[in-house]
Amino acid sequence: MVKVVTAAYQMSADGRRKPVPSNVHPAGGGFDPEKEWVDFYVNIPLEPAERDAEAEKYLAKLEKSMRPQTITKDARQQVLDRIRELVSQHRVGHFQVECRILDGDRVIGIGVVEVEVLFKGRFSDAGPPASPPV
Repeated sequence: MVKVVTAAYQMSADGRRKPVPSNVHPAGGGFDPEKEWVDFYVNIPLEPAERDAEAEKYLAKLEKSMRPQTITKDARQQVLDRIRELVSQHRVGHFQVECRILDGDRVIGIGVVEVEVLFKGRFSDAGPPASPPV
């Protein structure tokens, strides 16, 4: 079965490329006697500081919706760490993504796509989970 790896670059207005992290989430694929393919999603995540800020904003919303209580600093940090893992927001900008299709370790195809991420729906815009009536 073939797989894919990516390299993403944020493009500046003057055409310069800055490497940014990216990762691939395989979504399927297949083969028949004449061809083999792979379906995938590319993730271009936020910078760590931006991810932390989103997690903090979301936790602040959760805390506002809770009954007043005192939680330990350690417990709050554990919750914050778990929220960070859930932040699925993408970086905004103009990107060039190089996709390499691999058969084992051998590159069998390369493609480049440019994408523009325009909408910045923030993870922290989501409301806290509903709580049952008291």
